[in-house]
Amino acid sequence: MSSRPNEPERSEEKSGEETTELSLFDKFRDNIEAFVVAVILAVFVRHFAVEAFEIPTGSMAPTLFGMHVRVESPNTGHTFEVGIRSDSATGTLLIHPETYVVCAEDCPNQHCSLELHARTSNGGLLGSYGNHSTSRDLAESAIARAPDRIPIRCESCREKWETGRGSLKVTQATLRTLRCPLSEHFWEQVIETSAVTGGNKILVNKFAYDLGKPERWDVIVFAFDQWKNYIKRLVGLPGEKIDLVGGDLYVDGKIERKPNHPYIQDVLWKKRSDSSIREGGLSQVEAWKEPEGTGAGAWEKLTDGRWSLNSSKSSEPALLEYQRLFDNYIPYNSLSPRRRTHPDRESRPAGPGGGHTVGDIKLSFTVTPSTPGGWIGAEVRDGNWTFQLRLPTGKSSPGRLAVIERLENEPRSDVKNPRKLRFPQPSLFMERDDVALELNVKSRIDLVNCDDCLVVRINSEEIFSLQEAEGYISVLDVDNPPPPAPYSAYYLWILGSRVDANVEAIELYQDNYYIPDGKYGKDGIQLRENQFFALGDNSPSSSDGRFWGHVPGNNLLGKALLVFWPAWPWNYQGRFIR
Repeated sequence: MSSRPNEPERSEEKSGEETTELSLFDKFRDNIEAFVVAVILAVFVRHFAVEAFEIPTGSMAPTLFGMHVRVESPNTGHTFEVGIRSDSATGTLLIHPETYVVCAEDCPNQHCSLELHARTSNGGLLGSYGNHSTSRDLAESAIARAPDRIPIRCESCREKWETGRGSLKVTQATLRTLRCPLSEHFWEQVIETSAVTGGNKILVNKFAYDLGKPERWDVIVFAFDQWKNYIKRLVGLPGEKIDLVGGDLYVDGKIERKPNHPYIQDVLWKKRSDSSIREGGLSQVEAWKEPEGTGAGAWEKLTDGRWSLNSSKSSEPALLEYQRLFDNYIPYNSLSPRRRTHPDRESRPAGPGGGHTVGDIKLSFTVTPSTPGGWIGAEVRDGNWTFQLRLPTGKSSPGRLAVIERLENEPRSDVKNPRKLRFPQPSLFMERDDVALELNVKSRIDLVNCDDCLVVRINSEEIFSLQEAEGYISVLDVDNPPPPAPYSAYYLWILGSRVDANVEAIELYQDNYYIPDGKYGKDGIQLRENQFFALGDNSPSSSDGRFWGHVPGNNLLGKALLVFWPAWPWNYQGRFIR
């Protein structure tokens, strides 16, 4: 923690970087916020033993935000937060803003919603004027001398048009290529320093661990050195051996299953795709596509985003395949200097924090079957594990079974026989004769493959749960884990056989991925009495126990309770912390 008592996190940036002070408006806003904080605390302290803290960095994003800006994807309209690196002790921004002339005008392409543009179609005028004392004068002079019509180029959709001087403005900003977290669309974003929002302000229950014991997955505040406090998620308890393998947490040699803690798992899911959100068609890769091959032509994408399946008269099962990346992309880290390219897709950058394949997913979709006698389901391959779900349509009966089974790992290009053969291990096979999808009724299906645990739900009711007791163990020895599987060993299909149906609201989520960096992230750690282990939710951008080891129990200051600021009507982030 810095010298200010309301900052629970170390700044994790390198020294010597160019900085910019907060504007006068930002300082005024900080004073207003401090006043509001004082009023809120006066109310709460009368009832609870709590203390306020401020989050200055993004090591817990997206659970908690440090300084950030909110960005809107021009392809989907989806808004998300991008972290702004800052010095926790001084409040200065550790970015490199320059003086820009930009066009503040909506792109005329009705499928693109980008609002700020820093490029002309013929070069000159728009763009950077440097970061020195005369930059603003030069930029304003350039606008005054500009012709009546200025050519503009959108760096999202490449649309070209002309505008007048009235649409131009001078601003302090930085330009960065961003990636939409839902559509894999890349574009150039003008990030203005005036749009920066301060870090989340939280309340911490200081007596939580005087009245009870710390529990795994708590968000804790603790002292670690002489003058700073930290906020992380507690993952290791006294006496445990902690290892990180394949992005998962292992306790005493066994995987720790977050699906056994549903509230925590819901917090850590990251949405990667949603067919209910209308896209502008700007992404080069569609989320779902029917692959070519025998039986193709059964799936049709409707104008309202639904998919129509017509395979009741076909002998071949119909496939709908997920096309986009399975990397651990975190949009919050878009201003991070570390940018990686996926090893198997060099022409498609994975983005900040990407580069690790995430096979732990949740697939949710709504299906309305209209013909009996067939089945609808899904197939997921997660490295060395392939599972297929089949749910019969119509009335359930002993001869028509709902099935979940492990399959032989075949190349994803083999679409001629997607049902394949059952894996020769009866312990990895489950069936029920009392489950079926009702005709002409919407059913919500959830297929969760996470932490060596496969769960299937229909309308929130669990019908299958396959885990260690049934033989789902991907790492037998954490000290000698199997090598990472190639990217081609991951795929996801929605399947249908001998059935007509509509499929809609297809959503895909990915689990949190803990990168095994640092001494203790790579080698693991054995905790002793009164020792704890903590990690940041934003693993690619967190200085945590992977690097500096355990937290002494005497250093625990409390449990994070809730976010109470920002709480503006147009930017309300208040919530309880899980």
